[in-house]
Amino acid sequence: MSRNRKRHRSLEVCVSLALASPLALAQQQAGGAVQELEEITVTARKRTENLQDAPVAVTAFTGDMLQAHQVVNIAEVGKLTPNASFESGSNFAGSSNATTFFIRGIGQVDFNLTIDPGVGLYVDGVYMSRSIGALLDTIDVEQVEVLRGPQGTLFGKNTIGGAVVVTSRQPSKEFGASLDLTTGSYGRFDAHGSLNVPVNDKLAFRLTGSAQTREGYVDRLYDGGKMGNIHSASGQLLVKYDATDDITLNLSVDGTRSREEAKPDVLLNVNPGSTFASFWNFALNGATCFTPPTGFPVPNLPQCVTSQWLTHDPYKTWAGGGNYSDLNLWGIALTAEWRLSAVDIKLISAVRALSSRFSLNAGGVPQPLDITANDYSQRQWSEELQFTGTAIDERLKWLAGLYYLKEKGTDRNGLTTSLADFLSGGLVDNDSFATFGQMTLKTTAATSLTLGGRYTYETKRFLPDQYIISDNTGGQIFALSRCFVRAAPIVPPSPDCTADPTLNPDGNRILPFTQVSTTARQFTPSATFDFKPWNDVLTYATYSRGFKSGGFTQRVFPPEPAAPAFSPEFVKSYEVGLKMEGLDRRIRWNSAAFYTDYTNMQILVNEGLAPTVRNVGRAKIPGLETELEFAPIRRLHLTSAIGYLDAHYEAVPASAAPITVNSQLPNAPRWTGSVFVTADAWTGASGKLSLDADWSYKGERFLDAANSPQLRQGGYAIVGAGVRFAPASGAWSLSLGGTNLTNKVYLTSGYSDLAALGSATGAFARPREWYLRGRMDFNGS
Repeated sequence: MSRNRKRHRSLEVCVSLALASPLALAQQQAGGAVQELEEITVTARKRTENLQDAPVAVTAFTGDMLQAHQVVNIAEVGKLTPNASFESGSNFAGSSNATTFFIRGIGQVDFNLTIDPGVGLYVDGVYMSRSIGALLDTIDVEQVEVLRGPQGTLFGKNTIGGAVVVTSRQPSKEFGASLDLTTGSYGRFDAHGSLNVPVNDKLAFRLTGSAQTREGYVDRLYDGGKMGNIHSASGQLLVKYDATDDITLNLSVDGTRSREEAKPDVLLNVNPGSTFASFWNFALNGATCFTPPTGFPVPNLPQCVTSQWLTHDPYKTWAGGGNYSDLNLWGIALTAEWRLSAVDIKLISAVRALSSRFSLNAGGVPQPLDITANDYSQRQWSEELQFTGTAIDERLKWLAGLYYLKEKGTDRNGLTTSLADFLSGGLVDNDSFATFGQMTLKTTAATSLTLGGRYTYETKRFLPDQYIISDNTGGQIFALSRCFVRAAPIVPPSPDCTADPTLNPDGNRILPFTQVSTTARQFTPSATFDFKPWNDVLTYATYSRGFKSGGFTQRVFPPEPAAPAFSPEFVKSYEVGLKMEGLDRRIRWNSAAFYTDYTNMQILVNEGLAPTVRNVGRAKIPGLETELEFAPIRRLHLTSAIGYLDAHYEAVPASAAPITVNSQLPNAPRWTGSVFVTADAWTGASGKLSLDADWSYKGERFLDAANSPQLRQGGYAIVGAGVRFAPASGAWSLSLGGTNLTNKVYLTSGYSDLAALGSATGAFARPREWYLRGRMDFNGS
């Protein structure tokens, strides 16, 4: 069967599932007492509206829903969402606080300051620029919305793949407090408290605090330590002030402090004959590691890099080097809303900053093949001004706005390798300006047309501060620097090269200490036509365009005369959707089919001895999604989702090698799915006993663009379950349950370079764990 015929057959199967499942359920007679599904409101179009009335592919979760299924951080929201792949960690970072987001096959695995995420994260309307520090906890959120597809009109910047919108629980006019305590596997102890105080009729504040502790689950055999622990504390103060009937001020102050071990990478494979490993084995330790006449096999001696360091255990490693991941994160945001008779005005002003230190042993062995240490800091300031209103007897709803983001950051990235010691990294200085607008015209009683557009002007500046600290090769590395970092590079390098007095005065530069810049100007339009033939049915068709600006490659070796740049990437998306409710609002079914044209893709490939960003051509990503929520009887609630992707390359230039048109896109599984069931097993005068069970599936995928065999993760399913008791008063509750009950072993991130570095490493998810949670509520808050 041809590849196209296989795709068509898969599409037919998914369409059949999407259409048959809810219709079959709708034909069944539900016995016993019934209960309507909870109405869900979303802000996907920068205004509050019912989920079923929004012609947008969005999955929304309330804070109570996330707690019921033990979703404790933003990465775990991905298991609830079709065609989403959210993972804690990054392929190239030792940080335990990084997050990798992919939606519909589009995202970014790198955390560097010189490249932007492919999916936007927004907290209370504020865009978070970096994936470091993005592993937010979801303990006290009001709602999380996952918008799928490019959001190039209304949201901040760089929402080419989609947006994750987090809304905090806001202060209310009633006094209340709560306390959550959780214990469990690996010495887990979590404490979370909240306090809501209405000072008077105009002023209220909400104070929350959280502390989480859990031991690491990967053993470091090198020094007896652990990796992969959780040790953090965070807090937030929210203040709401109704200055007048028409003016409201909302202030948010938040902070997080984390002192954790490194991301728990383990060695997956090793090549003693690679550039880094063979130099260590033969040039530096030739007397003991060299075996004539060919040099192979290398003896299994403690000082040699061989397969002896493979533990064949996902929770044990011989890696040495630093074992730390520290984070300080804080933010202040002020949202002012002014409601006038003809227009509403909203201004969101925010400042955020983070500083982080983390280490990664990319070699995965006790020897210093490649050990990195990052001192990473970033600051951002943003302003967003929105105007909204209605016209033509409220048949026309419109929104217009201005957006500005200023970002500065520094990454001092030290590398200790067998060949030499380096300092990589540099400083970034970015500006993003945008003006945007959208209007929805109700053309008839049943139809509406929405048109929108955003003009973005961005400037990115990079000052590389990269040089060679020491050379273990007898001067060969310094010779590369002297010959390559010059206006006219000398290839091949010559022993008598002299340093360029302008670009490389000290003779040890990897890149000139000269600022480079790039500018992007783009207009991203969108258009949606929706038709509502009945009150409970909505259909829509959407065209949208998104882009992500270019940047610079930070990791460079061999040296170059200028920082290598990459250009913007683009997406055109075509989508049709159907939303419907039935059976007296006991069943809700939302589905979408889409076709994505993805061009000039920013993909990481190994070039020389470092991963480099390249624009690799074009990909097509057709797919389907369907979500079903069903409450057949009062005591039973079921939620399920299915996602299908056929992500494939259409054209790939030779410069993108080893990627070809036959490669698979990274983090783009063909199938994703989930089922979540909540059942009230027993209800009496003394209280209620509820059972929760969840099952989620993610199909086969590669974690890198090169499709390294070591980073191929086969399809897997994760199962969790819990039991919860609450008295009739609702003043407290007690929950007992477990996550990853089948103890499934699967990769979440990794890096492979067997040719140059000589190793492949990866981080596996946490194993099976149990938890016991108690919650107390005071005065119903």
